[in-house]
Amino acid sequence: MFAVIQQAVECVLSLFLIGLVGYVLDKRGWFGEDTKIMLPRLVTLITLPPYLFSNVVGTFNHDDLIHLVYGAAVPAASITLTFLAGSLMSKFMKKPEGRSGLFRTGIVASNTIFIGIPINIALFGEEALPYVLLYFFANTTFFWTIGNYLLSLDGGNTVKEGVFSRASLKRIFSPPLMGFAVGLLFIMLGLRVPDFIMDAAGYIGGLTTPLAIIFIGITLAGVNFRQIRLDRDVLMLIFGRFIISPATIILLMRFVELPPLMAKVFIIQASLPVVSSAVLMAGYYRSDKEYASVVVSLTTLMSLITIPLAMVVISLMP
Repeated sequence: MFAVIQQAVECVLSLFLIGLVGYVLDKRGWFGEDTKIMLPRLVTLITLPPYLFSNVVGTFNHDDLIHLVYGAAVPAASITLTFLAGSLMSKFMKKPEGRSGLFRTGIVASNTIFIGIPINIALFGEEALPYVLLYFFANTTFFWTIGNYLLSLDGGNTVKEGVFSRASLKRIFSPPLMGFAVGLLFIMLGLRVPDFIMDAAGYIGGLTTPLAIIFIGITLAGVNFRQIRLDRDVLMLIFGRFIISPATIILLMRFVELPPLMAKVFIIQASLPVVSSAVLMAGYYRSDKEYASVVVSLTTLMSLITIPLAMVVISLMP
C-alpha cells in the first residue's frame, strides 16, 4: 500500500515541478498573452497528433483493437450516469444565475489531455495511451455537444449551430483525435510506417508532456487565489467530479469485465480535474467566468491529493 501511495505522490510531484517552471516564469513576466494563446495551440495542433500516432502504432497490433472496441462503451456509459447524477443535484440546488450548465458540465468533463496523458503515462507507461484516448473521445464528445450547449444557456444564449452541428463535430474530431484515428487505420490495414516518420513523430511528440504541464503552471499563475471560496456550489461540484465520476466506472466494472490496465486508466481519467476549456467557453458565452476559473484551478490543485487517493482505491480493488 505504501509503495502505491509513494509512486502516485512522486508521479504527481514530478509533474508539479515541471508546472512550477511555468508558474515561476510567468510570475517573472516571461510570457505575454500571445504566448499563452500559442502554447495550447502548439500542443493541440502540432505535438499531440504525432505523439498519439506514434504511440498507437508503436504499442498496439491488430488483435489489440478488439479490446479497444469492447471497452469503448464504458466511458460513454460512465459519462451518461455522471451527467444524470449531476443533473439531479442541479435540480435540487438553488444556484446563482449562470452556473447550472457549468455545474453539470464540470461534474462530467475532466481534463483528459493536458493532465490525463502525462499522469497516466507516468503511472502506467506508454501502453496506457490508447485507453486514455478512448476516455478522451467520450469526454470530448460530451463537452463539445451537450456541455457546449449547456454553457451557452448559462450566458442566456443558445448555440446557433446546434448541439450536433458541423461546428460541434469539427471540435470533436480534433487534430489529436485524428492522430489517434490515423494510427488505428495503419494498424487495421497492416501498413508499416517508415522509420524516419516514426522518429520524427517521436521527437515532436516528446514535447507534448512538458509543454502541457508548463501551460498548466502558467494558467495557475494567473489565478487570484483570494477569490477562491468554498461555497456550496463549488463543494458539490468537487464531490461530483472526484467521487461520483470515478464511482460510476467502478460500478460499471461489476457488469463489464475490463482488462486490468484499461480499468485503471478509466478510473484515473474519471478522477481528474475539471476540463480547462470550461473557462474559455464560460468567457465566450459571458457566463460566470470567475466560478469556472475557481473550479478549474481548485480541482487542478486538489489533484495533488486526489490522484494518489485514486491509486489507493485501485490498489484495493480485486
